[in-house]
Amino acid sequence: MFFLLILTLLTSITACPSKNQALMCFYQSGDFNHDNYIDKNELFKMIDTYLPWYERYPFKLFGGVKQIFKDCDADKDGRLTKAEAIQMKTTCLDTCYKRSMTISTFGCKI
Repeated sequence: MFFLLILTLLTSITACPSKNQALMCFYQSGDFNHDNYIDKNELFKMIDTYLPWYERYPFKLFGGVKQIFKDCDADKDGRLTKAEAIQMKTTCLDTCYKRSMTISTFGCKI
């Protein structure tokens, strides 16, 4: 039993996607007009397209779209870019959980 717990823990640690993998997934899934950034309209479309109805309330409860822009929009211009996301090291996709959920939600293969 202890061995299975350790194996599960090690698998979850090594299975954490990189920030770059999560960003690639995010932009491939959400940059609908292929202009290399995601605006609020595209983000709302992503939510409607990919987020199941039962996950939308918790998403909003924890800040939703406003929180994503606060965490990832470095220049506060209302557009998300990969360069800004990388610049925002301590907030944008900063945890394994956020990166894993991004990959999972958009169904990307890593």
